[in-house]
Amino acid sequence: MEKIIRHISALSICLILLGSAAQAQEYSSARRAPNLPAYDFKRLHFGFVLGINNADFAHKSVSNLNPFDSIMVIGSTPSAGFDVGIVTDLRLGNYFNLRFIPQISLIDRTVDYHVQIKGLDMTETHKKIESVNLDLPLLIKMKSSRMHNCRVYVVGGGQLSIDLASQAKKKNKKNPELVVLKLNRTEFQTQAGVGMDFYANMFKFSIEAKMSYGLQDMLKHEDNVYTNSAEYLKSKIFHISILFE
Repeated sequence: MEKIIRHISALSICLILLGSAAQAQEYSSARRAPNLPAYDFKRLHFGFVLGINNADFAHKSVSNLNPFDSIMVIGSTPSAGFDVGIVTDLRLGNYFNLRFIPQISLIDRTVDYHVQIKGLDMTETHKKIESVNLDLPLLIKMKSSRMHNCRVYVVGGGQLSIDLASQAKKKNKKNPELVVLKLNRTEFQTQAGVGMDFYANMFKFSIEAKMSYGLQDMLKHEDNVYTNSAEYLKSKIFHISILFE
């Protein structure tokens, strides 16, 4: 969590610096006409998005791990992934837009179990979970006044995330003794983020950072020590995206 906060803080500082630089450029180029002056008056426009993600779990073990005497601590390790999607933007007014950005997200996450068996040294068992998510977000974009060829904005809303690679309904027939952590197929998430629009001669592009937080437990609880010892696993994903519109 601290790493994510540092990322958001660093990006916020970068956006502030970019905004200050853009405002300074506005003063120095006041006589020059802005790029795409009529762009923001379009009722509907489209684009695409490319990005990276850093996916993790918000997790909680059961309050009493004594029945699972071999498991001492449950943790998680985030991993980087990739996002690609399509932007649909509807103008609601001078400062608000409604955005629908369906995208495919490739996500890797690992749940770590610190295990101690019969008084021996503690070892770690890692359960890697790979997901291919179809994300269907509906967001409100609240933007500032245009500063010559740029503007800052915040976004917020929710999304339905469908794991196309979910193993929830599959059985491990090859090796029944091998425990595989499975995630449920669908999850509802909240999203919030910040970004900056830049107006070029022929198109607009944006740099955006946002967080996605799962609202329900994603873990399929099967009768084994790894799932019974965890109270919940919820998605916690940090996205950095470049949008071309």
